[in-house]
Amino acid sequence: EAATRAMVNEDTSDMNLPTLETRNRPSEYVGVKAPMFSFTRLRGSDPVLGVEMASTGEVACFGKTREEAFLKALLSTGFKIPKKKRTGVSARESSR
Repeated sequence: EAATRAMVNEDTSDMNLPTLETRNRPSEYVGVKAPMFSFTRLRGSDPVLGVEMASTGEVACFGKTREEAFLKALLSTGFKIPKKKRTGVSARESSR
C-alpha cells in the first residue's frame, strides 16, 4: 500500500513507516535484489539477453553475507546451479 501511495504522490505520513534514520533496523543481514526473466512465458524469444531485454520481475533475498544473499536470490528466480565441478561467480567490489 505504501509503494502504491508513493507512486501516485499520496501522503504516507499516517502509515508509521520506518525511515533511513531508524536505529533498530537489522544490521546483521544483507539484502540483494535479482532480476527474474520468464523465458517460458516469452515463446520464441532469444535467450541471449541484449540491452533491450527487460526483466519480467525481481526477487529480494536476505543473507548473513552478500554472497549468501546473492545465491538465495539466484536460486529463488529458478536459476539452476551447473553440475560441472567448476563454477565461478564474480562481482565488482565497487558494486556494494
